[in-house]
Amino acid sequence: MLSTLLTTTQANPYLLRDYDNSDAKSNALVNVHYQENNYQALLEHIQTGQDHGWILFLAPPGKPNTQFFQKAGIDKSRVLMIDSSKVGDNLSLLSTLLKSSNYCTVVTWVNELSETTRLTIEADAKSTNTSCFVYCKQ
Repeated sequence: MLSTLLTTTQANPYLLRDYDNSDAKSNALVNVHYQENNYQALLEHIQTGQDHGWILFLAPPGKPNTQFFQKAGIDKSRVLMIDSSKVGDNLSLLSTLLKSSNYCTVVTWVNELSETTRLTIEADAKSTNTSCFVYCKQ
């Protein structure tokens, strides 16, 4: 999943520079991406951010590559995952997780994201200062 970044980075394959975020909609805390396999902004956020808490992957399309995190200098013991088979409604659970203030970053994948839902996610993230990355098919 995230190991696909190895082919898209320059010089140091684990340090990201000059990535194109033209597919993204972002505010300070919430980043919405419409290219499901573009994890450059997420990896850069984790590598350069001041957040040192839990990083939660909510219903990822595959299992995150823990060796990649380790080689990228990201402590894999900070990374948690909730398998998609255990999640009924990603967006409802995402809202609950963002409001819990237990995570520094939450990452999820959804089929579509309405403007109303995006605004709700932004409000939830802002209420607890939690970063959120949403990968959306549409």
